[in-house]
Amino acid sequence: MHFVQTQDFTTSLREHVHAFAYLQGVAVVCLYDNLKVVVLRHDQDGPLYNPRFLAFATHYGFKPWACQPRRPRTKGRVERQFDFVQKNLLNGRTFRNLAHLHEVTAWWLANVADVQVHRETKQRPIDRYAQEQPHLVPLPAQPYDTAQVLYRIADVEGFVCYQQNAYSVPWQFIGQALPLRITAEEVIIYSPAVTEMARHRLFPPGVAQQQSVDRAHRPQDNAAEQLTLLRERFNELGASARRFLDGLLRDQRCGKNQARRVLGLLSSYTRKDWLAALERAVRYGAYSAQAVERILAAQAQPKSALEALADQEWRPPEPLRDEPVTPRSPAEYQQLCEEVNDHGQANETHPADNDQRCGDPDESAGPA
Repeated sequence: MHFVQTQDFTTSLREHVHAFAYLQGVAVVCLYDNLKVVVLRHDQDGPLYNPRFLAFATHYGFKPWACQPRRPRTKGRVERQFDFVQKNLLNGRTFRNLAHLHEVTAWWLANVADVQVHRETKQRPIDRYAQEQPHLVPLPAQPYDTAQVLYRIADVEGFVCYQQNAYSVPWQFIGQALPLRITAEEVIIYSPAVTEMARHRLFPPGVAQQQSVDRAHRPQDNAAEQLTLLRERFNELGASARRFLDGLLRDQRCGKNQARRVLGLLSSYTRKDWLAALERAVRYGAYSAQAVERILAAQAQPKSALEALADQEWRPPEPLRDEPVTPRSPAEYQQLCEEVNDHGQANETHPADNDQRCGDPDESAGPA
């Protein structure tokens, strides 16, 4: 049994993997109470499972089984166990941190929960498990990789962001989209060629606005090496970028610093707009970071949140993901709230009568 601070998709899969390893096998069928990680929605044909979760289920060879909505009898009997955990494990104890809670929980499982005779089965859970373990689906040769993989753009200061914290990358990658692999403990950063180039300890949930800096990622004191790396980066971006860098280094005293600042603009603007701004700056001999910023502000739009690969994975709000509801005809509601007499005229009704007629949409008109 594990305690976690979030219930997102990645964490849910990771805890499944922990449970399967602890049990040394997988049940043939696993019952779920329609959490979004497992079930997207129910329709007339039954549950529509999350395809990402199905990929996980097929890796381990078990069948997910979704409870029927608003049918408590289909949910299995697990709620009582939460009450037992709360009163027997958590009640009266103080834990220093999450690791200490897990340590106490492991002791409690081995010495209390697993060896206490169950009042209905009349068996100890550890003995019941010994009978059922041979019938579990064997674990695959390799566990499912639950790490999250995403892209982030290195900003002007040489950081990529994840969950409102910043992790350094080698400064020559400023402005580039870099793949990140997020495990339970680390942020692993790769180059555009998918070569690992940095590892950082992942900040725990709830920690924000922090920086993890590897000093090896900062610009070196070797001016010649800095210039070589800058020229390589601008050469990769095309002839306009190369001409702009030559003019910038010629006209500006702090040309290298301004060049890094210009590269950082790639995190806010598309590459097409960025190159167009450099072409215009070259045409008018405006070799400075300020000039490029002014051109972009006047002629280009910053990337949208989706284009900029925002820190949190964007999802439309729940109402937008659901199927739209077709509006009913006003005549249907008119019949509920008015009473027509023999002459075809509407009579006034008492508010209580209206409440009685319109109070329960499930029994009269169905969901609107």
